[in-house]
Amino acid sequence: MHSPPAMGALLAALLHGVSAQGLLGQVNSPAWKAFNSTVGGRLALGIPWPKPCFSVYNNASVTPDPDQCAFVQQNYFNVHKPRADAFGGYSALQFEACMSTGDECMLDWTNPTNRAAFTLPQTCDQGSVPPLYVDVKDENDVIATLNFVRRAGVNLVIKNTGHDFKGRSSAPDSLALWMHHLKSMTFVPKFVPEKCTARGYGVTAITIGAGVQFDELYRFADSHGVEIVGGSDETVGAAGGFLQGGGHSSISPSAGMAADRVLQYKVVTPDGVYRTANAYQNSDLFFALRGGGGGTFGIVMEATILATPARSYQIASITWPINDDNLRQIMTLFVDNATTFATQGWGGYLTPSTGSLVMTTPNLSPANAKKSAEALVNLSAALGGTPTVTTLSSFYQWYSQFVGNNLAVIQDAVGLPNALTSRLIPEKNHRTAAGRAELVDAMMNSFSNSIFSQIHLTTPFGFKGADGSGTSVNPVWRKSLYQVILVNTWFFSSTLADRQGAYAQSTKAANILRDITPGSGAYLNEADIHEPNYKVSFYGPYYEKLLQIKNKYDPNLILDCWQCVGWKGPTASQYRCYI
Repeated sequence: MHSPPAMGALLAALLHGVSAQGLLGQVNSPAWKAFNSTVGGRLALGIPWPKPCFSVYNNASVTPDPDQCAFVQQNYFNVHKPRADAFGGYSALQFEACMSTGDECMLDWTNPTNRAAFTLPQTCDQGSVPPLYVDVKDENDVIATLNFVRRAGVNLVIKNTGHDFKGRSSAPDSLALWMHHLKSMTFVPKFVPEKCTARGYGVTAITIGAGVQFDELYRFADSHGVEIVGGSDETVGAAGGFLQGGGHSSISPSAGMAADRVLQYKVVTPDGVYRTANAYQNSDLFFALRGGGGGTFGIVMEATILATPARSYQIASITWPINDDNLRQIMTLFVDNATTFATQGWGGYLTPSTGSLVMTTPNLSPANAKKSAEALVNLSAALGGTPTVTTLSSFYQWYSQFVGNNLAVIQDAVGLPNALTSRLIPEKNHRTAAGRAELVDAMMNSFSNSIFSQIHLTTPFGFKGADGSGTSVNPVWRKSLYQVILVNTWFFSSTLADRQGAYAQSTKAANILRDITPGSGAYLNEADIHEPNYKVSFYGPYYEKLLQIKNKYDPNLILDCWQCVGWKGPTASQYRCYI
């Protein structure tokens, strides 16, 4: 277990000369000291990651640490693991900051060594980084924390690992549960859910702690000759918001959503009870945790996930010289064939800004994969690209090629403000030539209103092994062929108008697609913070059922997060930094 900073020494140093307010002003009280003892001394200070570069922190003079500052600078932009390992580091920088006021502790992500970002008059402010957190060791820490916040009336957030595009793992003047160090993994050849009475039942599964990241899980699964459905970012927590929100993957077209494959959760509900949730007990909670979103129904300690035999994968890499005419040609051919690709199990990513489309499927033979991708291969070659169709021996090999940047597509960048919006594009929009032409025009228009965009071929449209029954994943996922994400950003010296403008531009880009896809929706983990009609967009027909489950297990609304089920709304104190 990682050892948190010693409270006494740090508080004495950090609060010297500071007008200690909010939680930090209370932390030396008997109640907080008793709470820290209850959690084994694992109450720690939440310090913004770039703080070692600054000479003023929370209005007090501090001494910069050149060595630590250099480490942060070297790993600040688009380096995934060190940022995920720091409690005060967030992949989307606006959720380290207070967007509404400009209070932040931010380097220049375009050049982290730029001294203008961290020397006076620039200062390091707490922003939205929770000033206190519990470095969770087990369920007892979580139960003690829930009991404490009920008595103290403190805002609570849950921070796991990886990216958070909605800001649900941070809040100003809040207490956080940090799940990052729960790293247990167990391979179970014949897993039987607790209280299951079916004779002869047992499936291959992996049980993981809440802090296990995909890079760790994929290595573990591959060592046992199996694969699981997961994301493409190495640092995302496999049992956190990804899994609880549904979880889409490059292999969802051939293996379903991640939530389809959850067999059991161990979870502490907000009433402080440690529960097992599966199809045989607490089944309503199990339903909610399979797609209804993380951070609201309970604090998941571990999850058991179906593991299936490793498969070989065909990889089609399509590239083109970057210009609008080439992109339109690629988009037209892609949209014309999107339904076929989804049905054949192709999953992957199309990135206009890098001129690349990388797809993978385990469902086709090498010869049939080449035939399926032939039109795109020929177009790529004619445009001056370098198309290839190859075979890899396992999902882990595909993933390793992806995160190693050995393919034409690369991981999405971290360490910058990420004003992200998205839309799921239904199959029905592809049924006529007119509909497909409308889609191409709309997407080209949306792309032009974004600094970064990407198409995710990650829906389970063509998968026949599960229909989603028993999960709370919005059914629009199973009627859609792909997801489009659209992003804008800003810089360290931004004004409120800059920040508002970036979100407005992203909303404008998404509205172009919303207008032609009525009745569709968006992925609740990768969506506009201003998503219109979010209850329908994220949860579809399940919102009222999910709200009943929320009220059953959390009648006092101890857990709350932006646009989650049972959300208190934007006027609640923990959301004062949103814009």
